[in-house]
Amino acid sequence: MNYIVLDTEINGRVWKSDKPMETISIGAVKIKEEDVKSSQFTYESFYEYIKPIYAYTDYARKFTGIPKKTIREAKAFPRVIEKFKDWIGEEEYALIGWSDSDKRVLIRDCKIHNLDDSWVDSYIDLQAYIKRWIPESNNQQVSLRNAVDMFGLEWSGEEHDALDDAINTAKIFKHLCKEKTGNFISEFMRGSTCKVYRKCRLCGKFYQPKSNRLQKAKMCNECYTSAAKVK
Repeated sequence: MNYIVLDTEINGRVWKSDKPMETISIGAVKIKEEDVKSSQFTYESFYEYIKPIYAYTDYARKFTGIPKKTIREAKAFPRVIEKFKDWIGEEEYALIGWSDSDKRVLIRDCKIHNLDDSWVDSYIDLQAYIKRWIPESNNQQVSLRNAVDMFGLEWSGEEHDALDDAINTAKIFKHLCKEKTGNFISEFMRGSTCKVYRKCRLCGKFYQPKSNRLQKAKMCNECYTSAAKVK
């Protein structure tokens, strides 16, 4: 299992518009299962800028600090996301973000470009988990910067930089994992608005239950079907 901690920046605007606020950068770090509880912060990184369909706004430029030339020379969303999915690899993974906004943004852009968005399904909203289960939050929605301070961690880089925000989110994720045992996905999905995944007791694959019958069986659809044929 790999944990892909990601962040996106969007082509935002302060005025109402019928044009979507597309992704203009995506940053992510990959933490392998064996490195989650390590005292060392070991990870692989991914960082790409994305050229939106619609004009890059001055508001987004001032907010993110990304130069117009950088966005003008960037690749389109389909090419960047294909590269990102290749970087994620074939191993089982869970996406982790600060709030569910990154998930919604990626799904929206996939729909704009007629791309499959099922790869975003296994997503952990770390902010929602902290709001619900960490007493220090006082049941309030905590900003990423404040959460880093709350846990006594050291901030890295610049705010509103996709890779730096992903790195700081990953620091919080590792910090929260220190005292946990068992299935991290099931634990962090508590309080999340996203789909809950389980681990198949036969093949070990993480899956989204498609019925109560499969939930009770604790098997993925493939293993359940195979077991039923044997009977």
